[in-house]
Amino acid sequence: MEIVRRQRQLQDQENIFTAKGKSTATLPAKKQGLSIRGALGELNSNVQAQREINIGKVAVATAEFEKKAINSRGLSKSNYSHVQSKVDTGLASKSQGQPTARPPLKREESTASLAARAVARIKASNKEIKTIEIKETINIQTQNKRSFQDVKRSKLPTVREHKDNKALKPILKESTESLGKLKLTELIPDVPQQITGIIDQNKVEKRTTSLDIPALPDDIEDIDAADKNNPLLMSTYIKDIYHYLTELELKYPIEPDHLKNQSEITGKMRATLIDWLVEVQRQFSLVLETFHLTVGIIDRYLQIVPNVKRNQLQLVGVTAMLIASKYEEIYSPDPCDFVYVTDHAYSKSDVFRCEIEILSKLGYCLARPIPLSFLRRFVKVAYGTSKNHHLAKYFVDLCLIEYSMAQYRPSELAAAAICLSLHLLSGKKLEQVWTPTLSYYSDYSLDHIDPIIKKMAKVVINVEKSKYKAVYNKYLDPTLAKVASLPELKGVAINELANLSSS
Repeated sequence: MEIVRRQRQLQDQENIFTAKGKSTATLPAKKQGLSIRGALGELNSNVQAQREINIGKVAVATAEFEKKAINSRGLSKSNYSHVQSKVDTGLASKSQGQPTARPPLKREESTASLAARAVARIKASNKEIKTIEIKETINIQTQNKRSFQDVKRSKLPTVREHKDNKALKPILKESTESLGKLKLTELIPDVPQQITGIIDQNKVEKRTTSLDIPALPDDIEDIDAADKNNPLLMSTYIKDIYHYLTELELKYPIEPDHLKNQSEITGKMRATLIDWLVEVQRQFSLVLETFHLTVGIIDRYLQIVPNVKRNQLQLVGVTAMLIASKYEEIYSPDPCDFVYVTDHAYSKSDVFRCEIEILSKLGYCLARPIPLSFLRRFVKVAYGTSKNHHLAKYFVDLCLIEYSMAQYRPSELAAAAICLSLHLLSGKKLEQVWTPTLSYYSDYSLDHIDPIIKKMAKVVINVEKSKYKAVYNKYLDPTLAKVASLPELKGVAINELANLSSS
Protein backbone atom coordinates (compact mmCIF):
# COMPACT_ATOMS: atom_id res chain seq x y z
CA MET A 1 0.00 0.00 0.00
CA GLU A 2 2.81 2.41 0.78
CA ILE A 3 4.33 1.84 -2.61
CA VAL A 4 1.07 2.68 -4.41
CA ARG A 5 0.67 5.91 -2.40
CA ARG A 6 4.22 7.00 -3.20
CA GLN A 7 3.66 6.43 -6.87
CA ARG A 8 0.53 8.53 -6.82
CA GLN A 9 2.30 11.32 -4.98
CA LEU A 10 5.11 11.22 -7.51
CA GLN A 11 2.67 11.37 -10.41
CA ASP A 12 0.87 14.31 -8.88
CA GLN A 13 4.11 16.24 -8.53
CA GLU A 14 5.04 15.54 -12.16
CA ASN A 15 1.63 16.73 -13.35
CA ILE A 16 2.08 19.93 -11.41
CA PHE A 17 5.42 20.61 -13.17
CA THR A 18 3.92 19.93 -16.59
CA ALA A 19 0.93 22.14 -15.94
CA LYS A 20 3.13 25.06 -15.07
CA GLY A 21 5.06 24.60 -18.48
CA LYS A 22 8.42 24.10 -16.86
CA SER A 23 9.95 21.59 -19.24
CA THR A 24 13.39 22.23 -17.91
CA ALA A 25 12.47 21.65 -14.27
CA THR A 26 14.47 19.05 -12.43
CA LEU A 27 12.68 15.98 -11.34
CA PRO A 28 12.93 14.90 -7.75
CA ALA A 29 15.43 12.23 -7.04
CA LYS A 30 14.19 8.71 -7.13
CA LYS A 31 13.61 7.01 -3.87
CA GLN A 32 14.33 3.55 -2.72
CA GLY A 33 11.91 0.91 -3.71
CA LEU A 34 11.16 2.31 -7.23
CA SER A 35 12.19 0.24 -10.20
CA ILE A 36 14.19 2.02 -12.85
CA ARG A 37 12.15 0.55 -15.67
CA GLY A 38 8.87 1.63 -14.12
CA ALA A 39 10.14 5.12 -13.39
CA LEU A 40 11.54 5.56 -16.91
CA GLY A 41 8.25 4.41 -18.40
CA GLU A 42 6.37 7.04 -16.50
CA LEU A 43 8.87 9.72 -17.32
CA ASN A 44 8.77 8.99 -21.05
CA SER A 45 5.03 9.32 -21.21
CA ASN A 46 5.18 12.62 -19.41
CA VAL A 47 7.94 13.98 -21.70
CA GLN A 48 5.96 13.16 -24.83
CA ALA A 49 3.01 15.17 -23.64
CA GLN A 50 5.23 18.06 -22.67
CA ARG A 51 6.78 18.09 -26.21
CA GLU A 52 3.34 18.41 -27.82
CA ILE A 53 2.50 21.38 -25.59
CA ASN A 54 5.81 23.08 -26.37
CA ILE A 55 5.41 22.62 -30.16
CA GLY A 56 2.02 24.32 -30.03
CA LYS A 57 3.43 27.29 -28.16
CA VAL A 58 6.34 27.66 -30.62
CA ALA A 59 3.96 27.64 -33.60
CA VAL A 60 1.90 30.46 -32.09
CA ALA A 61 5.03 32.51 -31.32
CA THR A 62 6.44 32.13 -34.82
CA ALA A 63 3.15 33.17 -36.39
CA GLU A 64 3.08 36.36 -34.32
CA PHE A 65 6.73 37.08 -35.18
CA GLU A 66 6.05 36.67 -38.91
CA LYS A 67 3.13 39.13 -38.70
CA LYS A 68 5.35 41.70 -37.02
CA ALA A 69 8.13 41.14 -39.60
CA ILE A 70 5.67 41.60 -42.50
CA ASN A 71 4.39 44.83 -40.99
CA SER A 72 7.94 46.13 -40.41
CA ARG A 73 8.97 45.15 -43.94
CA GLY A 74 6.09 47.03 -45.39
CA LEU A 75 7.02 50.15 -43.50
CA SER A 76 10.69 49.89 -44.40
CA LYS A 77 9.87 49.17 -48.02
CA SER A 78 7.72 52.23 -48.31
CA ASN A 79 10.38 54.37 -46.70
CA TYR A 80 13.12 52.91 -48.95
CA SER A 81 11.07 53.49 -52.08
CA HIS A 82 10.59 57.12 -51.07
CA VAL A 83 14.33 57.60 -50.53
CA GLN A 84 15.16 55.70 -53.70
CA SER A 85 12.92 57.95 -55.76
CA LYS A 86 14.88 60.92 -54.49
CA VAL A 87 18.18 59.26 -55.29
CA ASP A 88 17.06 58.42 -58.80
CA THR A 89 15.93 61.97 -59.48
CA GLY A 90 19.22 63.34 -58.23
CA LEU A 91 17.80 65.24 -55.23
CA ALA A 92 19.04 64.90 -51.69
CA SER A 93 16.64 63.96 -48.98
CA LYS A 94 15.55 66.75 -46.66
CA SER A 95 14.43 66.67 -43.09
CA GLN A 96 10.75 66.56 -42.39
CA GLY A 97 10.88 69.62 -40.20
CA GLN A 98 12.07 71.97 -43.04
CA PRO A 99 9.29 72.67 -45.52
CA THR A 100 10.34 73.15 -49.14
CA ALA A 101 8.77 75.50 -51.66
CA ARG A 102 9.03 72.87 -54.29
CA PRO A 103 7.38 69.47 -53.83
CA PRO A 104 9.71 66.44 -53.89
CA LEU A 105 10.07 64.62 -57.17
CA LYS A 106 8.49 61.23 -57.56
CA ARG A 107 9.85 58.10 -59.17
CA GLU A 108 7.52 58.54 -62.15
CA GLU A 109 9.19 61.82 -63.16
CA SER A 110 11.76 61.51 -66.00
CA THR A 111 15.44 62.47 -65.61
CA ALA A 112 15.62 63.88 -69.16
CA SER A 113 14.72 67.36 -67.94
CA LEU A 114 17.53 67.26 -65.40
CA ALA A 115 20.05 66.16 -68.06
CA ALA A 116 18.92 68.99 -70.33
CA ARG A 117 19.38 71.45 -67.49
CA ALA A 118 22.85 70.13 -66.79
CA VAL A 119 23.82 70.54 -70.46
CA ALA A 120 22.48 74.06 -70.42
CA ARG A 121 24.58 74.87 -67.38
CA ILE A 122 27.73 73.49 -69.10
CA LYS A 123 27.03 75.58 -72.20
CA ALA A 124 26.56 78.67 -70.11
CA SER A 125 29.85 78.07 -68.31
CA ASN A 126 31.62 77.56 -71.66
CA LYS A 127 30.21 80.82 -72.95
CA GLU A 128 31.52 82.59 -69.88
CA ILE A 129 34.99 81.09 -70.40
CA LYS A 130 34.98 82.15 -74.05
CA THR A 131 34.01 85.68 -73.18
CA ILE A 132 36.83 85.83 -70.64
CA GLU A 133 39.32 84.58 -73.25
CA ILE A 134 38.12 87.09 -75.81
CA LYS A 135 38.54 89.90 -73.29
CA GLU A 136 42.09 88.72 -72.53
CA THR A 137 43.03 88.59 -76.23
CA ILE A 138 41.61 92.07 -76.72
CA ASN A 139 43.68 93.33 -73.82
CA ILE A 140 46.82 91.69 -75.23
CA GLN A 141 46.20 93.20 -78.65
CA THR A 142 45.70 96.66 -77.19
CA GLN A 143 48.93 96.30 -75.22
CA ASN A 144 50.79 95.24 -78.37
CA LYS A 145 49.41 98.21 -80.27
CA ARG A 146 50.51 100.56 -77.53
CA SER A 147 54.00 99.05 -77.46
CA PHE A 148 54.23 99.26 -81.25
CA GLN A 149 53.18 102.90 -81.13
CA ASP A 150 55.82 103.55 -78.50
CA VAL A 151 58.44 101.98 -80.75
CA LYS A 152 57.25 104.09 -83.64
CA ARG A 153 57.54 107.23 -81.56
CA SER A 154 61.16 106.35 -80.77
CA LYS A 155 63.83 107.33 -83.28
CA LEU A 156 64.97 103.81 -84.21
CA PRO A 157 65.29 103.43 -88.01
CA THR A 158 63.12 100.85 -89.73
CA VAL A 159 64.17 98.42 -92.45
CA ARG A 160 63.23 100.80 -95.23
CA GLU A 161 65.14 103.60 -93.56
CA HIS A 162 68.17 101.28 -93.42
CA LYS A 163 67.92 100.67 -97.14
CA ASP A 164 67.53 104.34 -97.99
CA ASN A 165 70.12 105.52 -95.53
CA LYS A 166 73.42 105.77 -97.38
CA ALA A 167 75.33 107.12 -94.41
CA LEU A 168 75.42 103.69 -92.73
CA LYS A 169 78.79 101.99 -93.05
CA PRO A 170 78.93 98.45 -94.45
CA ILE A 171 79.64 95.65 -92.00
CA LEU A 172 82.03 93.86 -94.38
CA LYS A 173 84.83 95.87 -95.91
CA GLU A 174 85.30 93.27 -98.65
CA SER A 175 82.93 91.16 -100.69
CA THR A 176 82.10 87.57 -99.78
CA GLU A 177 84.12 86.30 -102.73
CA SER A 178 87.27 87.79 -101.31
CA LEU A 179 86.47 86.36 -97.87
CA GLY A 180 86.31 82.90 -99.37
CA LYS A 181 89.89 83.25 -100.53
CA LEU A 182 91.20 84.28 -97.13
CA LYS A 183 93.49 81.96 -95.16
CA LEU A 184 94.15 81.65 -91.50
CA THR A 185 97.61 83.12 -91.91
CA GLU A 186 96.13 86.32 -93.32
CA LEU A 187 93.92 86.77 -90.28
CA ILE A 188 96.69 86.31 -87.75
CA PRO A 189 97.99 89.96 -87.85
CA ASP A 190 94.60 91.17 -86.57
CA VAL A 191 94.99 89.02 -83.43
CA PRO A 192 96.57 90.72 -80.39
CA GLN A 193 100.31 90.34 -80.05
CA GLN A 194 100.09 88.35 -76.81
CA ILE A 195 98.12 85.58 -78.57
CA THR A 196 100.17 85.61 -81.76
CA GLY A 197 103.30 85.09 -79.74
CA ILE A 198 101.96 81.73 -78.59
CA ILE A 199 100.91 80.49 -82.04
CA ASP A 200 103.58 78.86 -84.13
CA GLN A 201 103.43 80.35 -87.58
CA ASN A 202 104.84 77.25 -89.25
CA LYS A 203 102.22 74.95 -87.73
CA VAL A 204 99.41 77.21 -88.85
CA GLU A 205 100.66 77.21 -92.43
CA LYS A 206 100.94 73.41 -92.40
CA ARG A 207 97.40 73.00 -91.18
CA THR A 208 95.91 75.37 -93.72
CA THR A 209 97.61 73.79 -96.69
CA SER A 210 95.98 70.62 -98.07
CA LEU A 211 97.78 67.37 -98.80
CA ASP A 212 100.30 67.71 -101.58
CA ILE A 213 98.79 65.56 -104.33
CA PRO A 214 101.01 65.51 -107.40
CA ALA A 215 99.41 66.67 -110.59
CA LEU A 216 98.49 64.00 -113.13
CA PRO A 217 100.71 63.72 -116.19
CA ASP A 218 99.26 64.74 -119.52
CA ASP A 219 98.89 61.20 -120.82
CA ILE A 220 97.18 59.91 -117.62
CA GLU A 221 93.42 60.05 -117.29
CA ASP A 222 91.78 61.15 -114.04
CA ILE A 223 89.46 58.21 -113.43
CA ASP A 224 87.94 59.88 -110.35
CA ALA A 225 86.90 63.11 -112.09
CA ALA A 226 83.41 61.83 -112.91
CA ASP A 227 82.77 60.74 -109.29
CA LYS A 228 82.76 64.15 -107.64
CA ASN A 229 78.98 64.19 -107.25
CA ASN A 230 78.90 60.74 -105.63
CA PRO A 231 80.01 60.92 -101.98
CA LEU A 232 80.14 57.11 -101.68
CA LEU A 233 83.04 56.89 -104.13
CA MET A 234 85.14 59.37 -102.08
CA SER A 235 86.78 60.91 -105.11
CA THR A 236 88.37 63.71 -103.07
CA TYR A 237 90.64 61.40 -101.07
CA ILE A 238 90.49 58.01 -102.79
CA LYS A 239 94.07 58.42 -104.01
CA ASP A 240 95.26 58.98 -100.46
CA ILE A 241 93.43 55.83 -99.33
CA TYR A 242 95.23 53.60 -101.82
CA HIS A 243 98.52 55.27 -101.03
CA TYR A 244 97.94 54.32 -97.39
CA LEU A 245 97.04 50.74 -98.33
CA THR A 246 100.33 50.32 -100.19
CA GLU A 247 102.15 51.49 -97.06
CA LEU A 248 100.33 48.85 -95.00
CA GLU A 249 101.44 46.17 -97.46
CA LEU A 250 105.03 47.04 -96.77
CA LYS A 251 104.39 47.17 -93.03
CA TYR A 252 102.87 43.65 -92.81
CA PRO A 253 104.65 41.54 -95.45
CA ILE A 254 104.62 37.78 -95.91
CA GLU A 255 108.19 36.62 -96.30
CA PRO A 256 109.29 34.05 -98.89
CA ASP A 257 109.08 30.54 -97.45
CA HIS A 258 107.36 31.83 -94.33
CA LEU A 259 106.80 28.26 -93.04
CA LYS A 260 110.51 27.65 -92.58
CA ASN A 261 110.15 27.95 -88.78
CA GLN A 262 107.46 25.26 -88.68
CA SER A 263 108.60 21.77 -87.82
CA GLU A 264 105.34 19.96 -88.72
CA ILE A 265 103.40 22.30 -91.02
CA THR A 266 104.25 22.16 -94.71
CA GLY A 267 103.07 23.98 -97.83
CA LYS A 268 100.85 21.07 -98.86
CA MET A 269 99.15 21.05 -95.47
CA ARG A 270 98.56 24.77 -95.81
CA ALA A 271 97.04 24.23 -99.28
CA THR A 272 94.78 21.48 -97.95
CA LEU A 273 93.54 23.78 -95.17
CA ILE A 274 92.82 26.75 -97.48
CA ASP A 275 91.11 24.52 -100.06
CA TRP A 276 88.83 23.23 -97.30
CA LEU A 277 88.14 26.79 -96.10
CA VAL A 278 86.88 27.67 -99.60
CA GLU A 279 84.14 25.08 -99.11
CA VAL A 280 83.39 26.44 -95.64
CA GLN A 281 83.07 29.93 -97.10
CA ARG A 282 80.56 28.70 -99.68
CA GLN A 283 78.65 26.68 -97.08
CA PHE A 284 78.26 29.71 -94.79
CA SER A 285 77.67 32.10 -97.74
CA LEU A 286 80.47 34.41 -96.63
CA VAL A 287 81.75 37.26 -98.78
CA LEU A 288 85.01 37.00 -100.68
CA GLU A 289 86.63 39.62 -98.44
CA THR A 290 86.25 37.23 -95.50
CA PHE A 291 88.10 34.47 -97.33
CA HIS A 292 90.96 36.74 -98.42
CA LEU A 293 91.35 38.13 -94.92
CA THR A 294 91.29 34.60 -93.48
CA VAL A 295 94.25 33.54 -95.62
CA GLY A 296 96.17 36.66 -94.60
CA ILE A 297 95.56 35.97 -90.88
CA ILE A 298 96.71 32.33 -91.23
CA ASP A 299 99.93 33.26 -93.03
CA ARG A 300 100.78 36.04 -90.60
CA TYR A 301 100.18 33.77 -87.60
CA LEU A 302 102.20 30.86 -89.01
CA GLN A 303 104.99 33.26 -89.85
CA ILE A 304 105.16 34.64 -86.28
CA VAL A 305 104.46 31.54 -84.16
CA PRO A 306 106.89 28.65 -84.77
CA ASN A 307 106.28 24.95 -84.27
CA VAL A 308 102.49 24.89 -84.53
CA LYS A 309 101.22 21.34 -84.02
CA ARG A 310 99.69 19.48 -86.91
CA ASN A 311 96.49 18.71 -85.00
CA GLN A 312 96.05 22.43 -84.25
CA LEU A 313 96.25 23.65 -87.86
CA GLN A 314 92.55 23.18 -88.56
CA LEU A 315 91.71 25.02 -85.34
CA VAL A 316 93.87 27.94 -86.49
CA GLY A 317 92.03 27.93 -89.83
CA VAL A 318 88.47 28.02 -88.47
CA THR A 319 89.43 30.57 -85.81
CA ALA A 320 91.00 32.81 -88.45
CA MET A 321 87.78 32.61 -90.48
CA LEU A 322 85.75 33.44 -87.36
CA ILE A 323 87.89 36.54 -86.77
CA ALA A 324 87.63 37.55 -90.43
CA SER A 325 83.86 37.10 -90.44
CA LYS A 326 83.56 39.35 -87.39
CA TYR A 327 85.63 41.93 -89.25
CA GLU A 328 83.86 41.75 -92.64
CA GLU A 329 80.42 40.17 -92.28
CA ILE A 330 77.22 41.84 -91.13
CA TYR A 331 76.08 38.65 -89.36
CA SER A 332 78.98 36.50 -88.29
CA PRO A 333 78.46 32.73 -87.95
CA ASP A 334 78.23 31.34 -84.47
CA PRO A 335 81.39 29.69 -83.06
CA CYS A 336 79.37 26.49 -82.66
CA ASP A 337 78.98 26.39 -86.45
CA PHE A 338 82.72 26.32 -86.88
CA VAL A 339 82.95 23.60 -84.24
CA TYR A 340 80.38 21.62 -86.21
CA VAL A 341 82.26 21.82 -89.52
CA THR A 342 85.33 20.39 -87.80
CA ASP A 343 83.23 17.35 -86.81
CA HIS A 344 83.57 18.43 -83.16
CA ALA A 345 87.28 17.86 -83.20
CA TYR A 346 87.54 21.02 -81.06
CA SER A 347 85.29 22.58 -78.47
CA LYS A 348 83.87 26.07 -78.30
CA SER A 349 86.31 27.00 -75.54
CA ASP A 350 89.19 25.84 -77.76
CA VAL A 351 88.07 28.27 -80.46
CA PHE A 352 87.90 31.14 -77.99
CA ARG A 353 91.36 30.38 -76.61
CA CYS A 354 92.79 30.20 -80.11
CA GLU A 355 91.09 33.48 -81.01
CA ILE A 356 92.78 35.25 -78.10
CA GLU A 357 96.09 33.66 -79.05
CA ILE A 358 95.92 34.77 -82.71
CA LEU A 359 94.83 38.32 -81.95
CA SER A 360 97.50 38.79 -79.31
CA LYS A 361 100.24 37.50 -81.65
CA LEU A 362 99.05 39.81 -84.45
CA GLY A 363 98.95 42.79 -82.11
CA TYR A 364 95.16 43.05 -82.56
CA CYS A 365 95.79 44.56 -86.00
CA LEU A 366 93.82 43.28 -88.97
CA ALA A 367 94.55 46.25 -91.21
CA ARG A 368 96.65 44.38 -93.75
CA PRO A 369 94.92 44.96 -97.14
CA ILE A 370 93.53 42.16 -99.26
CA PRO A 371 93.92 41.61 -103.03
CA LEU A 372 90.24 42.26 -103.70
CA SER A 373 90.50 45.91 -102.61
CA PHE A 374 93.20 46.62 -105.21
CA LEU A 375 91.51 44.49 -107.86
CA ARG A 376 88.38 46.62 -107.86
CA ARG A 377 90.47 49.74 -108.33
CA PHE A 378 92.44 48.27 -111.21
CA VAL A 379 89.30 47.02 -112.99
CA LYS A 380 87.94 50.55 -112.85
CA VAL A 381 91.17 51.97 -114.26
CA ALA A 382 91.15 49.45 -117.13
CA TYR A 383 87.41 49.92 -117.84
CA GLY A 384 87.07 46.16 -117.47
CA THR A 385 83.85 44.21 -117.68
CA SER A 386 82.29 41.98 -115.05
CA LYS A 387 83.74 38.99 -116.88
CA ASN A 388 87.22 40.48 -116.56
CA HIS A 389 86.58 41.00 -112.87
CA HIS A 390 85.38 37.43 -112.21
CA LEU A 391 88.25 35.93 -114.16
CA ALA A 392 90.77 38.04 -112.24
CA LYS A 393 89.21 36.94 -108.93
CA TYR A 394 89.53 33.34 -110.07
CA PHE A 395 93.25 33.83 -110.71
CA VAL A 396 93.77 35.46 -107.30
CA ASP A 397 91.93 32.71 -105.40
CA LEU A 398 93.99 30.02 -107.11
CA CYS A 399 97.18 31.84 -106.11
CA LEU A 400 96.06 32.08 -102.46
CA ILE A 401 96.14 28.29 -102.23
CA GLU A 402 99.57 28.04 -103.86
CA TYR A 403 102.29 28.29 -101.23
CA SER A 404 104.90 29.72 -103.62
CA MET A 405 102.60 32.68 -104.42
CA ALA A 406 102.02 33.72 -100.78
CA GLN A 407 105.10 35.93 -100.75
CA TYR A 408 103.66 38.44 -103.23
CA ARG A 409 101.88 41.51 -102.00
CA PRO A 410 98.09 41.78 -102.49
CA SER A 411 98.48 44.66 -104.94
CA GLU A 412 100.97 42.63 -107.02
CA LEU A 413 98.57 39.68 -107.24
CA ALA A 414 95.71 42.00 -108.22
CA ALA A 415 97.76 43.77 -110.90
CA ALA A 416 98.97 40.49 -112.43
CA ALA A 417 95.46 39.00 -112.34
CA ILE A 418 93.79 41.91 -114.14
CA CYS A 419 96.57 42.07 -116.71
CA LEU A 420 96.25 38.33 -117.47
CA SER A 421 92.47 38.59 -117.61
CA LEU A 422 92.58 41.49 -120.09
CA HIS A 423 95.19 39.68 -122.16
CA LEU A 424 93.22 36.43 -122.47
CA LEU A 425 89.76 37.91 -123.11
CA SER A 426 90.85 40.66 -125.49
CA GLY A 427 93.51 38.74 -127.43
CA LYS A 428 95.88 41.69 -127.23
CA LYS A 429 99.51 41.57 -126.19
CA LEU A 430 100.55 42.32 -122.64
CA GLU A 431 102.21 45.56 -123.71
CA GLN A 432 98.99 46.78 -125.25
CA VAL A 433 96.87 45.75 -122.29
CA TRP A 434 99.05 47.25 -119.59
CA THR A 435 98.49 50.92 -120.41
CA PRO A 436 100.36 53.86 -118.86
CA THR A 437 97.23 54.64 -116.85
CA LEU A 438 97.25 51.17 -115.27
CA SER A 439 100.96 51.46 -114.62
CA TYR A 440 100.48 54.86 -112.97
CA TYR A 441 97.61 53.89 -110.64
CA SER A 442 99.11 50.51 -109.70
CA ASP A 443 102.70 51.77 -109.28
CA TYR A 444 103.90 48.66 -111.15
CA SER A 445 105.50 48.42 -114.55
CA LEU A 446 104.95 45.48 -116.88
CA ASP A 447 108.47 44.24 -116.20
CA HIS A 448 107.67 44.05 -112.49
CA ILE A 449 104.51 41.97 -112.83
CA ASP A 450 105.59 39.86 -115.81
CA PRO A 451 107.14 37.00 -113.75
CA ILE A 452 104.05 36.96 -111.52
CA ILE A 453 101.79 36.66 -114.58
CA LYS A 454 103.77 33.68 -115.87
CA LYS A 455 103.61 31.85 -112.53
CA MET A 456 99.91 32.60 -112.34
CA ALA A 457 99.34 31.13 -115.79
CA LYS A 458 101.11 27.94 -114.71
CA VAL A 459 98.90 27.62 -111.65
CA VAL A 460 95.78 28.05 -113.80
CA ILE A 461 96.83 25.35 -116.25
CA ASN A 462 97.73 22.85 -113.55
CA VAL A 463 94.46 23.23 -111.65
CA GLU A 464 92.82 20.32 -113.48
CA LYS A 465 95.66 18.03 -112.45
CA SER A 466 95.70 19.30 -108.88
CA LYS A 467 93.73 17.73 -106.07
CA TYR A 468 92.77 21.14 -104.71
CA LYS A 469 89.72 21.92 -106.83
CA ALA A 470 87.49 23.86 -104.43
CA VAL A 471 88.21 27.17 -106.18
CA TYR A 472 87.74 25.57 -109.61
CA ASN A 473 84.33 24.18 -108.62
CA LYS A 474 83.37 27.50 -107.04
CA TYR A 475 83.94 29.47 -110.25
CA LEU A 476 81.87 27.05 -112.28
CA ASP A 477 78.84 28.75 -110.75
CA PRO A 478 76.67 30.76 -113.19
CA THR A 479 76.68 33.74 -110.83
CA LEU A 480 80.42 33.98 -111.44
CA ALA A 481 80.01 33.71 -115.23
CA LYS A 482 81.48 30.15 -115.20
CA VAL A 483 84.90 31.63 -115.80
CA ALA A 484 86.63 28.42 -114.71
CA SER A 485 85.35 26.69 -117.87
CA LEU A 486 86.32 29.39 -120.37
CA PRO A 487 88.08 28.07 -123.49
CA GLU A 488 90.67 30.86 -123.20
CA LEU A 489 92.09 29.07 -120.15
CA LYS A 490 93.16 26.20 -122.41
CA GLY A 491 94.29 28.27 -125.34
CA VAL A 492 97.67 28.98 -126.85
CA ALA A 493 98.27 32.32 -125.13
CA ILE A 494 98.13 31.01 -121.56
CA ASN A 495 100.14 27.90 -122.45
CA GLU A 496 102.91 30.03 -123.86
CA LEU A 497 103.08 32.06 -120.66
CA ALA A 498 103.13 28.90 -118.56
CA ASN A 499 105.93 27.38 -120.63
CA LEU A 500 107.97 30.55 -120.32
CA SER A 501 107.53 30.30 -116.56
CA SER A 502 108.84 26.72 -116.45
CA SER A 503 111.80 27.57 -118.65
